[in-house]
Amino acid sequence: MPRIVWLASYPKSGNTWMRAFLANYLIGQEGPVSIEDLRAFSLSDVRPRFYAEVLSKSVKDMTAEESVAIRPQAQKRLAAAREHDHFVKTHSRFGMLNGTPLIERSVSAGAVYIIRNPADIVPSFASHMGVEADAAIEIMADRDHATVEADVQILTHIGRWGDHAESWIDGSHSLPVCVVRYEDLYANPEKAFGQVLKVLGLPFDPERLTRSIRHSSFEELRRQEEEKGFSERPPHMQRFFRSGGSGEGQRSLSEQQLGRLARDHGPVMKRFGYLP
Repeated sequence: MPRIVWLASYPKSGNTWMRAFLANYLIGQEGPVSIEDLRAFSLSDVRPRFYAEVLSKSVKDMTAEESVAIRPQAQKRLAAAREHDHFVKTHSRFGMLNGTPLIERSVSAGAVYIIRNPADIVPSFASHMGVEADAAIEIMADRDHATVEADVQILTHIGRWGDHAESWIDGSHSLPVCVVRYEDLYANPEKAFGQVLKVLGLPFDPERLTRSIRHSSFEELRRQEEEKGFSERPPHMQRFFRSGGSGEGQRSLSEQQLGRLARDHGPVMKRFGYLP
């Protein structure tokens, strides 16, 4: 039976970048893959049709609680949507909610987990949510933080930034996880993306790797969005691809805000080199 390789991350941590790279590498065309084709390349765990297949009523009549209860069945259908193992995007933490597993282990082959300095997440997350930086920092510390899709009540339980990372990384679920730092993708993309390919067991082609990194660069993704838009951009955002760099949080956040992040998530930040 086909299984899911999860592309997992806290929001605004580089998930779309990873999807774009993998799409360009595996499709292997000479020109860049359109960002609008990413939805077809890698499915999402909140795609309504897989929940609709489980329900005996319209998916628009489903409650958020019901969406959690049927997640395992929806993910089994999600896994079976392709004839081979395939990538699925998720921002869900790994664990249980209301007695239900948020990630169905039986149809999971493994995961790539992208982790990013929470100080750099804050400006991007605040823009994405349409809130100030202090509110974004508060949300990132909320153990009950969850999002619900705008058109259907499909809930994603995210929780605290540090808890989210540990839920995927610490291995109590026994699922193979390739952990990659956003900062390493930015500083040395050939090495970091190349390591992801090797861990996934994909054929390694240096020329294709270089081309795929170029085709999924921030400049290319932003160029495409400026020319044709991007359907994943929230309506209130001017652009989805804001800056794509590293270190913005240290420059833009106050000492008090950086201190709050360190108090909320210190052990995980220290573990991944995000504390001085």
